[in-house]
Amino acid sequence: MYVIGISSGIKHGHHDGAAVLLRDGELIAAAEEERFTLAKHARGELPRGAMAFCLKQAGITMRDVDYVCSPLRTYTNYERRLTEYFKYQFGHSPKIELYDHHLCHAASSYYGSGFSEATVACFDFSGDSSSGMVAHVKGNDFKVLTRFGRHNSLGLYYGMLTQYLGYQMTNDEYKVMGLSSYGSPKYLDKFAALLRPNGIDYVLDEALDKRRRDAEIFTSDFSTRQERIFTEKMEDVLGPRRVRGQPLDQRFTDIAASGQKQLEIVTTEVIRTAIAQTGCADVCLAGGVALNCKMNMEIAAEPSVGRLYVPPVPHDAGVALGAAMLKCAEAGHRIAPLTHAYWGPEYSNDEIRNTLDKIGARYEVLDDPVSRCVDDLVGQKTVGWFQGRMEYGPRALGNRSIIADPRSAGMKDRINTGIKYREEFRPFCPSVLYERQDEYFEEAFDAPFMVVTFPVIDKVREKIPAVVHVDGTARIQSVQADTNPLYTRLIGEFAKAASVPMLINTSLNINEQPTVNAPLEALHTYFCSGLDALYLGPYRLSKPS
Repeated sequence: MYVIGISSGIKHGHHDGAAVLLRDGELIAAAEEERFTLAKHARGELPRGAMAFCLKQAGITMRDVDYVCSPLRTYTNYERRLTEYFKYQFGHSPKIELYDHHLCHAASSYYGSGFSEATVACFDFSGDSSSGMVAHVKGNDFKVLTRFGRHNSLGLYYGMLTQYLGYQMTNDEYKVMGLSSYGSPKYLDKFAALLRPNGIDYVLDEALDKRRRDAEIFTSDFSTRQERIFTEKMEDVLGPRRVRGQPLDQRFTDIAASGQKQLEIVTTEVIRTAIAQTGCADVCLAGGVALNCKMNMEIAAEPSVGRLYVPPVPHDAGVALGAAMLKCAEAGHRIAPLTHAYWGPEYSNDEIRNTLDKIGARYEVLDDPVSRCVDDLVGQKTVGWFQGRMEYGPRALGNRSIIADPRSAGMKDRINTGIKYREEFRPFCPSVLYERQDEYFEEAFDAPFMVVTFPVIDKVREKIPAVVHVDGTARIQSVQADTNPLYTRLIGEFAKAASVPMLINTSLNINEQPTVNAPLEALHTYFCSGLDALYLGPYRLSKPS
């Protein structure tokens, strides 16, 4: 049985479109639509490019697909509209199955974890008329303990904070997370009045949501991403907001720290209470808020939590996976745990070489790109590393990455300013050999998807300054040979040369552009940035020193 799962939809407000393909419960292919449209988040796009890739990867056509599964179960006539879409785009529509948005989130994390039983929490902006839920899952039985109302939303809360600080909601929340480490939670009492814990639930001050006021004036949800979705009350409580482009002063960094801390307090209380009700200490997280790695660190540190799993796609791209998993589980198929994220397109050496020749690029052909790359890294070069299948999810995990030496204190600023063209306070993450991560990070567990932060051990911080955030933490990627042998060998050889078993790893792209998919996009990033060298399969490009 072939099942395609999709995310995003027909409204402009939908985002993070993706498609996955499962065969009898086995994941065959998965990709986000932004990698094909080259428009970040692929807003309002049904994932035509991602679906076409999935079909090509499996060597089938849409007529071979038994089901297309999607969230948006509460939408009027959505099944009919999807059927018409598939008939128009592909000449055939499989049977359409619709599921609850947050049940899809929960399934993507629970089945991906491999746990036989879990306490599952989804924290999101909104979907299918709610903003998240908590469930106890055992086997294929999902018992919902509570749902969070659409306006009682942690995604909305963090979006408000993001807009208050002069950034774009549903896009720049990760900037606020990074900024928060530079401040102190001096305004925690003010945030406690705006968002407060309530056991397995929480309460967001409804007066903050501008959409509630608009609903009295307009007959539909009139708010857009460009509007101030918070009311004047947030400014009444916190003072004047930051206008985009205005310098960041200490007040704003302290506000970011306070808003972040209150999120951690609330979600940890939800998890603690949920575990007390379910009796199950193993926790799965999903929903866009689960991309907040500082929050995830606090949840992992909660004494009542046993194991923690966060998938590589906790945001809305992940509901495509969850929807397909639910259908396969209903059909009696076993769902294999999601241990890696390398499910996207890959390109043969001939395809790469044809692209290089078409643009007239000068390049070397290498018998072993690893040894040459280690020389570049030790020589303090910044490197684009394009190998194998593209990652599914927002994090580059060693196949579409920019990599560099973490021992150089100036490397962070060099990549931020000369390659990524982004804010100087943004941190970089280390890819670290799993078997040696305990030498550098406290209480570290297997974290292959770069979605959890860990404290860096004090005595080794000065060895790896480029990947230690200002608060003494790092968001790590645990790297193992059974999921990425080439990248593991690269880090291992670098460790022999540099005595450090890790590399700086950030996505191969320029700020506000999607992570690259194809060789031509990698070349565009290379030639339009300060990258010193680019490895495309066995081919190496370099710039004059």
